[in-house]
Amino acid sequence: MRADGWPAHRVTGVDLWPYRLFEGTAEFLLLHRSGRDGAPFWQGVSGWIEAGEAPHLAALRELREETGLEAVELYSVDAVFDLYAWRRGTVEAIVPFAALVADDAEPQLSEEHDDWRWEALAEAVQLVPYEPQRLALQRISADLLERPDLAHLYRIGPPFEGREKSR
Repeated sequence: MRADGWPAHRVTGVDLWPYRLFEGTAEFLLLHRSGRDGAPFWQGVSGWIEAGEAPHLAALRELREETGLEAVELYSVDAVFDLYAWRRGTVEAIVPFAALVADDAEPQLSEEHDDWRWEALAEAVQLVPYEPQRLALQRISADLLERPDLAHLYRIGPPFEGREKSR
């Protein structure tokens, strides 16, 4: 808690939206959260940033841990989303990313998820439960997919190393 009574605000997590270009159409990888830690729902890759880890490297690590996939290209998404973590009494910022993966990619799920599917934008937006997830998917479509000539403005590496430590 801050001295003025408001909860602390910190960047603690990442959301990563893997997508592939399949027969000329972008499809997003959705993972079904198993419900072992709460209610089940569809989502992208998500996770917490480890101490000293840069957010983009946390996103790549979570992609490998949750799906076994590697990013061909990694992009920042022009958004940051806040959530109130009431159990911790903090307001936490989640940084979204997009990762292009191989068009024949098939994830190997971790125990956090029990199903996966590739979906076009419209269906993906309908399946995810939270507004920040829908907004991130829509930003990816608007900034990267609909305007590929500007995608370089959001591209991170490779190499993905460098700037490894967050400030």
